[in-house]
Amino acid sequence: MPIFGALSVAAGTIALVPNAANGLVLALLALVGAETLRRLDVDASLKVLGAGLTLMGAVGLAGWIGWEFRDADASLYPTQAIAAVVAAAAVWFRSAFLAGPAVPALGATLGSGTGYWHASYGIFVEEPTLTIFLFSAVAAGLFALRGQIARAYEGVTTIAARTALFMVNFASWVGSLWGDRIGEHWLAPSAWSERSEWREAAMEIPEIVFTLGWAAFLIATTVKARRGGFVSVTSIVFLAIHGYTQYFELLGANAASLVVGGIVLVGLAVARARFFPSDPA
Repeated sequence: MPIFGALSVAAGTIALVPNAANGLVLALLALVGAETLRRLDVDASLKVLGAGLTLMGAVGLAGWIGWEFRDADASLYPTQAIAAVVAAAAVWFRSAFLAGPAVPALGATLGSGTGYWHASYGIFVEEPTLTIFLFSAVAAGLFALRGQIARAYEGVTTIAARTALFMVNFASWVGSLWGDRIGEHWLAPSAWSERSEWREAAMEIPEIVFTLGWAAFLIATTVKARRGGFVSVTSIVFLAIHGYTQYFELLGANAASLVVGGIVLVGLAVARARFFPSDPA
């Protein structure tokens, strides 16, 4: 509730006072208030208020950067600045909630992002190969770091690492469907006629590479990760997503494929329960 309330206040304030300078002042005041509470609220009785101010300040400051530099399409600095602001706020205020969006914000530097339209949400990845490499390194580094840092930061590190793992899987999913032409986000011309010529000449990684590579990665992490843990369960979920995606890509959605697919899924579920039983709670 406090999270949605804080986001609502931030969005409503921007709508009521559509002025970049006012938004910046309000965001900075929220961050100052959050820092004041962090230092004075020793018994954590105002922890919820501090979390709300942190969210309003960080989101407001990120929004101000996006608004002020909305025309700088060719520059990576605004997206990098937004990622840095959100990540810094997550670490400084030990906010696990902000650690989540800090990772996709970093992905925006590679052309990734999210979208919303009527009753629908979406995520897009324009550079699957680079996204996979970047967030594989981020996830591996954060998972390795998690056991070596102060306990107060374990939640922040864990959420960021898990979100990076999601980004790896989403990028692999996109690549398994459409392949990749590395550098298209920056190098492809804006004109459609020239863009078509560039795509013909560009280095292309076909869908099959992502399809097989993603499957191998998911199977390996399912087997190697702690059974019943987040990485193991997430890998199983995406392995199922990968399986039915490729299944219907090849066979299409019809009555026969649905029946066969259902039988296969039941068989896989029985096999998993038989050979990979879950650890007792």
